[in-house]
Amino acid sequence: MVELKLNEPIGILAEGDISSLKVISKDIRYQVGEILIITHPETPEIYLFRVMNYENILRSSSDMSYVASNILKNRTAYIARVENEKMVKVSGILMGYSLYDEKKKQWILYKPRSLPPHFSYVYRGSDCKAALQDLLWSEFGNDIEIGKLQVGATTLDIPIRLDVEALPMHVQVAGTTGAGKSFFMLTMIASSLKNNIINALKAQKASSINKKISFFMVDVHDEYMRGMKEPESNERYGIKDIAEASLKQDKDIYNILFGKNFYLTSDMESVEKDMQKYAKALRFRLEDIEVSDIISVMEVTDQMASFMFWVKSHYEDWISTIVQLGEEDDQGGFSKGTVNAVKRRLRSIYNSPIFRESRTITTSDDKDKEQSNVSFSDLAEIVYNLEQGHFYNFSSALLSSTEQFIVLTMLARTIFALRQSLMSSTRWSQFEKQVESRLPRQISNELLGKTSSSFSIKDLYIKNKEGNDYILKKVNELPVILLTIEEAPSILGVQMSKQGNVFVDISRQGRKFGIGMLLITQNISAMEPLILANTNTEINMMLGNEIEIKQAIINASNNITGYEHEFRVLNRGEAIVTNSLRNIPMPVKIHNAPVIIKENLSFFENPYDCLKIKKEKRISKDIPLL
Repeated sequence: MVELKLNEPIGILAEGDISSLKVISKDIRYQVGEILIITHPETPEIYLFRVMNYENILRSSSDMSYVASNILKNRTAYIARVENEKMVKVSGILMGYSLYDEKKKQWILYKPRSLPPHFSYVYRGSDCKAALQDLLWSEFGNDIEIGKLQVGATTLDIPIRLDVEALPMHVQVAGTTGAGKSFFMLTMIASSLKNNIINALKAQKASSINKKISFFMVDVHDEYMRGMKEPESNERYGIKDIAEASLKQDKDIYNILFGKNFYLTSDMESVEKDMQKYAKALRFRLEDIEVSDIISVMEVTDQMASFMFWVKSHYEDWISTIVQLGEEDDQGGFSKGTVNAVKRRLRSIYNSPIFRESRTITTSDDKDKEQSNVSFSDLAEIVYNLEQGHFYNFSSALLSSTEQFIVLTMLARTIFALRQSLMSSTRWSQFEKQVESRLPRQISNELLGKTSSSFSIKDLYIKNKEGNDYILKKVNELPVILLTIEEAPSILGVQMSKQGNVFVDISRQGRKFGIGMLLITQNISAMEPLILANTNTEINMMLGNEIEIKQAIINASNNITGYEHEFRVLNRGEAIVTNSLRNIPMPVKIHNAPVIIKENLSFFENPYDCLKIKKEKRISKDIPLL
């Protein structure tokens, strides 16, 4: 067995059971959340112990009040008598044990199925960084760096990462206002973009698995694009700086990360001049919206839902038809109250600046002859770019919550339908029929290349030609698509998770289709239990009250019973990360996002030098930005 480099022991194991241990220590410098290393010369296992509580004791006296009263009377004389008697009793949780694998030449961490022997030696983990890194290496993750290992109040230079494989199993970010959720989000975006470049430039041809990440980031405060302030210089660093750095030397780097216009807004006039070259005014067809999208984000009765389905079965432009419906028009036998209630709910969408009706124009003198149907939607372009591993920043600051959630639901449903169709097909001809049965006519025609649309996904989905047909790729050969849901209880609360909510379906089957949800919330307790049960990575930051702490512990993918004390002492930017792919919860100090972006701008400008690889000629489309 390889020997670990450990400092002097600071204590001895006294007693304990499988869920908690007690350590007697002379070193009285302890903090909640510390990790201790426990060894015994007669056993190969190295145990890891997490401090949850501690108390001051005296070796030869159990009456601390008597000692304190004597010190109060004559401190100088009495303090010297008890100095050598002072000790600490440390209580906490046994995290697990590591065994050295001779074949793999590395330490493997196991869940705690046994106890360390009596009177084992105890070492402080933060004093033995190299040993701690060796013992826990399998728990640190591989792909998306989010921060450093936090041990008590000490941050060790050991990166903590999320695995790309975990993202389709959904991620929950929870914390009260000021906990640092936005810093986490911006850090994750920057790390994901860096991951995409690394995977694009250093792709292993032996593996067909695609480890790129597509992000559809909902930016409710319009802060990710502009960036956040770096503490020392007070300068802002955000996604705009990454985009500009990627354009400095090689447009191919930009093309790996972004589509032509990745900053989506409802109003171009509100966009700062230096960001307009990346921006576009978002527009969709009303016909792109399905009845299930409305039901998912609005309170509707069964009668109202039935009325909308009835109109949809007769009219493609069903929203316009309902809003413009007169009293003399056919209302399908539904009551006037039901019809008017549906009208009121749909009118805000009908009048929204981001939704438009299709309109028919003619080019001949015969006005009765329909020449073409003018309709425009950004939905196909967004889907096309997400299927290539691109990033989108959707600024919803000027939109209502209803408009924001309709866009998100419509996009999620479209992607889910495509990936479902891909999973159930092996050939393009089969796939076409599946898509046409699942999506509205106009958007399915655009995505399948049956119109003059520039955003057909055919080239992205097919692997090779066979006879008169095409063989399709597997889902794992496409990027993981991550959809962020800000203020998640608004759309995923108990009252909104009805039949037809696409996010409930994604929560169950996202892993199979490579679609993940990134749920951002202050109130875990307000979310649908089914969604929480299917979320397998949790980043729990400083929480607002005991109810949320209790819910975080109940919902965690790892057992964090007993972590109540640690939740209470979390500071801004600190988190407890749990993941079903890992054995233990991991305490993390989240990166300072603007600092990380500033430090990595040279990488985004010239990743070839940073990765020490030779630049090869790449076939790519030029982007008319400059």
